Amino acid sequence: MNRYVLVLIGLLLRISATQAQPIAVLNTADRSDESTTTETVPRTTKATEAPFFLKAYGFYSLLTPGTEINYSGSQSQINLPTTYKPVNTHLGAGPRAGIGVGLIVSDFINVGIDADILFGTALKVDNNVFIGSNSSASFYNISTTTTLKVLSIMPNITFKALSRPAYYIYNRLGLIGGVVLDYKTTSNFLETPSKGAVTTSVGNTTYSKNSLALGYQAALGIQFRLSQSIRGFAEVVAYNQSFKPRELQASTTSTKSGVTTVQSSTTEFKDLGDYNKSNPYEQPSFNVAINSVGVGAGLVFRF
Repeated sequence: MNRYVLVLIGLLLRISATQAQPIAVLNTADRSDESTTTETVPRTTKATEAPFFLKAYGFYSLLTPGTEINYSGSQSQINLPTTYKPVNTHLGAGPRAGIGVGLIVSDFINVGIDADILFGTALKVDNNVFIGSNSSASFYNISTTTTLKVLSIMPNITFKALSRPAYYIYNRLGLIGGVVLDYKTTSNFLETPSKGAVTTSVGNTTYSKNSLALGYQAALGIQFRLSQSIRGFAEVVAYNQSFKPRELQASTTSTKSGVTTVQSSTTEFKDLGDYNKSNPYEQPSFNVAINSVGVGAGLVFRF
């Protein structure tokens, strides 16, 4: 009996060895195939983005703190009463458009330089003045339109406050140096006296030899990914600039009882203490503020 048991155990061991051999061969072949496949697949590296970028943007002002406009040239030429005062005109209104270049310094900081043009909205102000008594009085109707255009260069730095793969929130600070391309006013005057003929006048004043429009810019925005190389952004931006006119060239054409007269003059604006008070064509210098708070949007191109 023991002999039959030993023979049976021997047969089982031989069968097990015979079945294990092809499995081992198969496993060896499989590992060989895996090794071959692993070696033939090329390795891929993570794509890197260039640190440089271009951007194009537009801006429109929503709020415009005011500044006083000096009408001294036109005022003196048509002999307006001294009670006539400059009005509060909101310069800085209107659209801006610009381009910029920049460098990504780190995951948290960008530096760049932008250039934009303020296409100032033509600002119209109406002013009515009544001077004198009932027996001898004059009514002045004055309509003044101001135009402004400024080219500005802005070096800036951007701080990324919250960064995610698809977007980041940022704030930007920049300095502004601007060149005043155009700054002028056109005024229409209608003088209606209680006695005598009506006088109509058109005055044109051009502020020239202006100083640089210096100031600063602050923005809070969000940039989001549109494609591998294109981003979009939207932001709230505050501009603060000011400049000093150095010269005013004025001309006035007046018509009364069919007779037309033309007057012209040049006024120089000098620093306080340097001008001659007795000279009507010299006046103390003053600041013209260009302030605005608005929204901007644009595209960033990475390369």
